[in-house]
Amino acid sequence: MGSFPEVWDDGTTGTGPDHQVHWYDDRTAIIRQALRTNFEGPFCYLLIGSERALLLDTGTGHADMRAVVDELLAKTDVELIVARTHGHGDHIGGDDQFDEVVGVSVDEVAEFFGITDWPDQIVELDLGDRVLDVIPIPGHQGTDIALYDRSTRLLLTGDSLYPGRLYVPDWPAFRASIQRLAGFVAAGNPVSWVLGAHIEMPDEPGVDYEMGADVHPGEHPLQLGPEVLGELAGVLEQAGETPRRIVRDHFIVFPR
Repeated sequence: MGSFPEVWDDGTTGTGPDHQVHWYDDRTAIIRQALRTNFEGPFCYLLIGSERALLLDTGTGHADMRAVVDELLAKTDVELIVARTHGHGDHIGGDDQFDEVVGVSVDEVAEFFGITDWPDQIVELDLGDRVLDVIPIPGHQGTDIALYDRSTRLLLTGDSLYPGRLYVPDWPAFRASIQRLAGFVAAGNPVSWVLGAHIEMPDEPGVDYEMGADVHPGEHPLQLGPEVLGELAGVLEQAGETPRRIVRDHFIVFPR
């Protein structure tokens, strides 16, 4: 079992680095971009196997992600794969800092991972002694994926589930994706924690920060229990086909 910091440094004081790096375990680094570099303050993930490492998301581009990743991989000899949870600017902004990245169109994402039946097919990605399941979950942006790490039982969900506002421009696709994701877990893939790409709520049930806030006092923990995914699937099923705002303790469904 890995660990989380008691409190994330949101990077608003101006005295810390542009990225906070926390080692969840010795092969899993969580990288948080400081809010003072951009109000999105995204979380990115570096998963290291014996043959390859996967960087999931590159941040907004307002900070040097490449230098961070190079330092983290300095004592390894592995190929680096750079992919994204989806194609929004705060997740692909640092792409040009890297030599090769997976494309962000549906066709490019599907081709790289070997998905021939988007979005209904789940495929494996072997990093070497570390197997990930790649799960298409369009609805937030269209090329969204989740990653399930069998070794840590972490489920990485990008902007589709995190403590904050879950923006949903494609309601039918999002409902279907969350149902598939919950079904994947229920089918015997145990999840220790669900980890998204942002924190947009204080540690107060159902409350969110003001849109675009670049100061986050008293943040909600990044990690969500797997029951929160089940809760999201349940409220979406109950809501039916008509998009509506849904406020819960650990997330806010926000149709757009």
